[in-house]
Amino acid sequence: MNSSSDLERYSRHLILKEIGGPGLKKLKNSSVLIIGLGGLGSPLLQYLCASGIGSIGLVDFDKIELSNLNRQIIYGTSDVGKNKTDIARKIAKNLNPSINIDAYNERVTSTNIKKIIKNYDIVADGTDNLEAKLTINDACHYLKKPMVMCSVSRFFGYISTFKSYEKDGEGLKNPSYRSLMRNKIVSENDCETNGILGSIAGIMGSIQATEVIKLITETGENLVGKLLILDGLNLDFQIIKLNRDDNFDLN
Repeated sequence: MNSSSDLERYSRHLILKEIGGPGLKKLKNSSVLIIGLGGLGSPLLQYLCASGIGSIGLVDFDKIELSNLNRQIIYGTSDVGKNKTDIARKIAKNLNPSINIDAYNERVTSTNIKKIIKNYDIVADGTDNLEAKLTINDACHYLKKPMVMCSVSRFFGYISTFKSYEKDGEGLKNPSYRSLMRNKIVSENDCETNGILGSIAGIMGSIQATEVIKLITETGENLVGKLLILDGLNLDFQIIKLNRDDNFDLN
């Protein structure tokens, strides 16, 4: 910590023995890329900023629409029609001015994805379409970046961490997002078609922030090789083990 204001700002994290001073230093020296500034990206951004992440990248190409506001809680009615990256950056800097924020007002594609993510330690995916998630997954595998994937639809939420470039304790390849798709576990997360209870996105975005913070501070158990599923209608959580994908290998 560099100042008395830092000590006060992060005091509730400092007293956690699992984080403390060493954990806060890791957070300050880390960089996280958030792809998708919607219902998941909103709480994710707020909690990562509040935790003291040193550098955060923001990726989204959308403009704010009125229909976003039931779940994308960092935006207001006066923001409708504005770029999400512009408003999100202002929110982040107001919450924690010491954090470096870079914004990319563009759609992720196979052409630009590697260039965008190469300088970040962790990629947090909150996109809402299959093509984008597969593009992010493949680039993270190639560049050896952890991908914390989250998805929501209707009353359900799903989250996992992918390190498909590493092997597990048994010497077997960790699963990738493609493994998830082949097993057809996660439903399509098209909010426009399927609908979404706004608070489900808030819960899952907060869990996603927790997973990112734990990865950085190296505390607790992570979700590599596992999928956490929230059934919001019955308020039920379950964690299932994912099968690895022997057909996926970009090395």
